[in-house]
Amino acid sequence: MKFSDLTGIGRLGGPDGEGFYQVLVKPRYRSVFAAAEDVFLIFNSDRVFYVTISERDISDRKIRVKFAEDGIAEERKKHREVILAIENPNAGGEDPEPVIGYTVVFQNREVGKVTDYFHNNAQYVLVVEAQGGKEILIPWVDYFVADIVHDPGVVVLVNAASLLFGDS
Repeated sequence: MKFSDLTGIGRLGGPDGEGFYQVLVKPRYRSVFAAAEDVFLIFNSDRVFYVTISERDISDRKIRVKFAEDGIAEERKKHREVILAIENPNAGGEDPEPVIGYTVVFQNREVGKVTDYFHNNAQYVLVVEAQGGKEILIPWVDYFVADIVHDPGVVVLVNAASLLFGDS
C-alpha cells in the first residue's frame, strides 16, 4: 500500500492515564471517523500501523479513542507527529464506470465519447472514441480531468493538448 492510498483525516495525540488517545479530526471527516472501526496511524515514511478502535469517548467536544493493538504508545513516543488516516475512497481507483458514454470536452470542443476504462497499476485510464473512430487514452488524474458533470454527462479535460494533438 502506498501513502497515496490513504487519506489523512487528523492527528493522534499521546495516551492519557486511562489509555485513551486524544484525536483531532478534520471537520469534514468527523462523520467518516465516527463510523470507522479501523484506521491507519502514519508515524513516518516507513511506519504505518493498521489498528482497530476498541473504545471511544466523546466529551466536551474532545474525541478520545483506545486501540485493540499493543505497541502504539511506545511507537508514539518516538515521533513528533502521528497522522490518523483512512483508506482513500479513490484508492484502487475512482471507478470511472459511471462516465462510460459521457461526452469528453477539451477547450469547449467535443473530443469524443468515453467507451471503456482500465487500470494500469498507477491510475485508471479512460478510453475515448474520438470522431472518426480514433481511440484516445486519457489518464484519470486531476492534471487531465478537470471536472465531471453528471448532468448532462460531460468529462471536462485540461492540459490535454499533447494527448489529443501530439507534441506539435
